[in-house]
This record gives sequence, structure tokens and C-alpha cells, in this order.
Amino acid sequence: MNTSFVTGATGFIGRRLVDRLLVEGHEVVALVRHDQHGLPSSVRTVRGDILVPESLTEAGVGCSHVFHLAASVSFDPKQRAELERVNATGTQHLLEAANTWRAQRTVVVSSAITLGLSSTSDRILDEETTADAQQASRNPYMASKLAAEVIALAPTVDGASDVVVVNPTTVYGPGDTSLNSGTLIGKVANGKVLPVPSGGGNVVDVDDVVRGILAASKRGVGGRRYVLGAENLSFAEIFDTVAKVVGKRPLMVPVPQWTRPLFGAAAGVLGAVTGGRFLTPQLIEDLFSFKYYSHARAQAELGWQPSYTFAESVQRAWAFYREQGLL
Repeated sequence: MNTSFVTGATGFIGRRLVDRLLVEGHEVVALVRHDQHGLPSSVRTVRGDILVPESLTEAGVGCSHVFHLAASVSFDPKQRAELERVNATGTQHLLEAANTWRAQRTVVVSSAITLGLSSTSDRILDEETTADAQQASRNPYMASKLAAEVIALAPTVDGASDVVVVNPTTVYGPGDTSLNSGTLIGKVANGKVLPVPSGGGNVVDVDDVVRGILAASKRGVGGRRYVLGAENLSFAEIFDTVAKVVGKRPLMVPVPQWTRPLFGAAAGVLGAVTGGRFLTPQLIEDLFSFKYYSHARAQAELGWQPSYTFAESVQRAWAFYREQGLL
């Protein structure tokens, strides 16, 4: 029986991963910071923190596989140092610990944001592209994830863990209790007027991501990264699909490219007033760009293929939100 060590086990993707590992017969050890974690009773929990190396020393001893999902998410420039500390330094601590545990394989769950973004819809990005310095300087989350990948993909030495990085795109599906992608679904379901930016992004189902993570743990090539993404869709297509699923359609107003600087400036003012970690000029500008990615490498090397359409993912997410009273 494989024994798997999981950080970030209480998050959106982490909980689905834990459930799948249990179904596949793994013994699961989860790193938690408090006792109110809500994980299945069959999961062995260990109190610790990726920012406290001493708490990791014995945490994963005997584990054959390590899945690192713990991360901090914010786009607020004032959080740059904290993001670097959690996402980069925390990854360093975890990988050093996994090395001492002699884990066979470590999978670091990063983000497709590290591949960058494009100003045109016909440029599809993949694992050979990386966000440039200018993009990273405007996006502290991107910068911290890039730093974590540098650490994770550094050349290994004798005895080092075999590390693979996976890069999920925007994830939808059941289990999203924090309304990560659910925020957009909620705006469509409850809004009366919805501005539709001219950009687009890649979407993927949470359980397809979990399958990709597991495939990377079994068949991934050490020192490589793999995009886990399904459909490249414009925001108009995304909003239209969500509206069809929820059965409500606000007035959707196309927002032309020339308004990008105006929205960016407005976001800066509102973000400063509200303290919102997601309302930043950079994030608004991203809505006018394209995060279109290819999963060809994951398909070829991992045998991974998305199984859910975007409409199916939204249906699954919408049913979960209603069942839980979240939307």
C-alpha cells in the first residue's frame, strides 16, 4: 500500500485529491494546522506548518508519495512578501523534508499562471513558455508561484526527491466551498448587469485535475511540468455557458479593449478602499488578456485527457453550491 503525504488537504483540490487517494487504497497523511479540518476519519493528520521546518521533520517519514498543494492566493501587491514566504519558502521547506523522508515522487501543484498570458487568442501557451519579468512584477501571486517552480525544478542531487510540477488552469466543479470559481457563477446567477471583458481563459474540472495529479505521480518525468487544462474559451463563451446552466441571464455588456486602462484605474481605487485582495489593476487587465493553454504534453506523457466539458463542470458546481446553500 502506498502512503501519501498531502499538504493543502483541506482546500478545494486537496479535499478531492484526498478522497481519490483513499478510493485507490492509499494510506493518507495530511498536514494540518488545527484540529477543525473536516477530513475523513481514515486520514492520519499531523499538526504542522510548511513555514516551520521543525514541524515537518518526522511528519512524512515512511511516505512514498508527497503532494504539495498548500499555498496562499492574493493579487494584492501589499501581500507580495507574504506570498513569497508561503508559496516559495514554504515549498523549499516541504521539498527539503521530502528529501529526508526519501519519498519516491513529489508532485508540486502550481498554477498555469506561471506560463504567462497573451494579448491575442491565437497564441496558445504551453510548458515551454514562462511569464516574463514585466508580467511577474505586476502580479505578486504569479511571481511567488514562479519562484516556487524554480525551487521545485532545480536540478536534483543524489538522494533528492523526484519532483514533478503540475499547472492547473481555472478549476470548476463540486467541493468549492470558498467560491474560488464560484464567484463568477454567483455573479451570473444573481446579477442584473454583467460586463463581459474581451479576453478569455482555460477552464478545467476539479476531478480531471485530481486525475492529472495522480497521473503525474505515476508517469510524470522528474524535473518537468504539465499543464492540466481543458477548454480555451472567451469570457463571453464562459458567461454564456454559465447562464444556460443556472437558467438566468443578466444583461451582458461587452467591454471593448480600449476601456482596459479605465477599468484598471478604477480597480486600483476600489481595491484600496475595500481592501479586496482580488480587486487589483493587474487582475482587471488580465480580463482583457488570454490565458489559453495546451495540455498536449500531459496527454502524450501522462495519458491524461479531460473528461468533463465546461458545461458539465458548471452543472456539477452549481448543484453543489445549491445543496450547500452557498449560492
